[in-house]
Amino acid sequence: MHIFLKICVLLIILFFLSPNALAQSEIFHKIKEEVFSFFPIVSGKVKEIEGNTVLLNKGLKEGLKIGQRVILFEEAVPLIHPVTKQIIGKSEKIIGSAEIVQVEQDFSKAIILEGEIKSKDQLLFKIPKSKIKVIYAQTNTEWAVGEAYYRNLKESQRFEIIDAPVNIDDKEILFKTNKNADILLLLIPKKLNGHLNLSQELYWVKDKKLFSKVDIEISPTALIELRKKYASLIVPEGHTLLSFRLSRSINRIAAGNFEGKGLTQIIIASDTEISLYNIDVDLKLKSNYIIPFSGDILWFDTGDIDKDGKDEIIITLKKDNSVISSIIKWQESEFKEISRLDNVFLRIYEGRLLAQAFSQASGFDGEVFFIKPLINSYEKIEQFKLPIKSNIYDFYVLGNVIFKWEEDGYLSAYNEKGISMWRSAEPLGFGLQYEKQTGIAMLSLGKWQVHSRIKPLSNGIIVVEKKPLLGLVNVATLGYKSSKLKLLQWTGIGIETTDITEEMSGEILDYAVLSDKMYVLVKPPFGLNPKRILQGESPFETLLHILSFKY
Repeated sequence: MHIFLKICVLLIILFFLSPNALAQSEIFHKIKEEVFSFFPIVSGKVKEIEGNTVLLNKGLKEGLKIGQRVILFEEAVPLIHPVTKQIIGKSEKIIGSAEIVQVEQDFSKAIILEGEIKSKDQLLFKIPKSKIKVIYAQTNTEWAVGEAYYRNLKESQRFEIIDAPVNIDDKEILFKTNKNADILLLLIPKKLNGHLNLSQELYWVKDKKLFSKVDIEISPTALIELRKKYASLIVPEGHTLLSFRLSRSINRIAAGNFEGKGLTQIIIASDTEISLYNIDVDLKLKSNYIIPFSGDILWFDTGDIDKDGKDEIIITLKKDNSVISSIIKWQESEFKEISRLDNVFLRIYEGRLLAQAFSQASGFDGEVFFIKPLINSYEKIEQFKLPIKSNIYDFYVLGNVIFKWEEDGYLSAYNEKGISMWRSAEPLGFGLQYEKQTGIAMLSLGKWQVHSRIKPLSNGIIVVEKKPLLGLVNVATLGYKSSKLKLLQWTGIGIETTDITEEMSGEILDYAVLSDKMYVLVKPPFGLNPKRILQGESPFETLLHILSFKY
């Protein structure tokens, strides 16, 4: 019976260690072992000194190899236990360092790099067991690949990653800003026939010397597995350029030209604050703006509505039982509010400002119209008419096709006569939901909700598809297990759907497109990343991915 149980356990283990599972653990084996091979924990004695060369009493047997660097030291004053008075070790006096240039089975030769070596008596050497300090530079390596290898190295406990810059391939910059590191690990990606060739270069930071270069090839199948496991984003003909971990409270993003200087800038927002960033090789904070009235953000939009060459920010929030909209503009080196409207929803549509009134009892359920904003009011210009009943936040018109979110989470397409032509096979997710206020206890008129934004792209629209953790049960509480961005295009006889991103872990909160870049905010399942706890960091976070986007 015991033998039978052992066989069952073995079969289960073999099942989980399928070729794909094994492949993931072996993808980086070659380059990881190359790094490890330069840092075995070893110590020994200096047998001879000849000019600037030292002879060491350890060799291939102990893992020594050409290119390794050792510390030269002498044992000094004994260390005495304060209670037992026993000798527990000896302090060390560092004399210098040397680089191994020749290795045999039982001995090695090394060239002295630092220090004045006067005598071999009592002179020792070692590669210490302390963690090796690494600059981990993944350059423009796809996020999933870089993140997977990063975790491989960090989880080994042999290395301390002191910096992990993304999209920086200038070695001089990396050396200059990280002088306390021991080595620079540089990843250089190159695509060949659908496969990814990943080159790893290792440099000693102290003298900028290249001491190792090795390549691996990652198959398309392995890439797919890495993307699934590490929740990265991928777009056709493009890749993730930058990724950042942000505060959990960040939930909206937009891109534009806010200073009128032609710079690519992004704004990210929480319910209380808006931050302006310039994009270079990192997020560079330009300015912060405290929202004078905090609440749940219903809509976050940007556009040059006054045609002066600078984009305005349009934000609509729900505060208690009312809705407040604000227009914010860059003036005199800072953001300033130029208009505030109560109980009206604002949206930029085709370069103009669209509005709809709000009431506690109905939510948004009236006419939609273009306006001219004033400081604390607005001038109504004309009504925006659709052949179907729609609210300001749930539609987009593309040519003769009207795309619309339905209350049950489905997405539909209508023609110009209001006839339904297409409906998604399943719900694509839900937005923010609120009860209609009647003022009468126990009487409910239902809910109103704001879905994720529909944006145009090429000859189609972008929508977010979300998959709940437990079907459609308690979505508001449990959230979403995964999501993706999709491109929907009307062919004349039906809808053609293309995945812009692969399925990601968690919920896409918001996204923005500007030129050939896509900016995506993602919240992990339950709003937290449990692996961050193990790293001694806050698990609550929002991820910002910046992608190169070609279509």
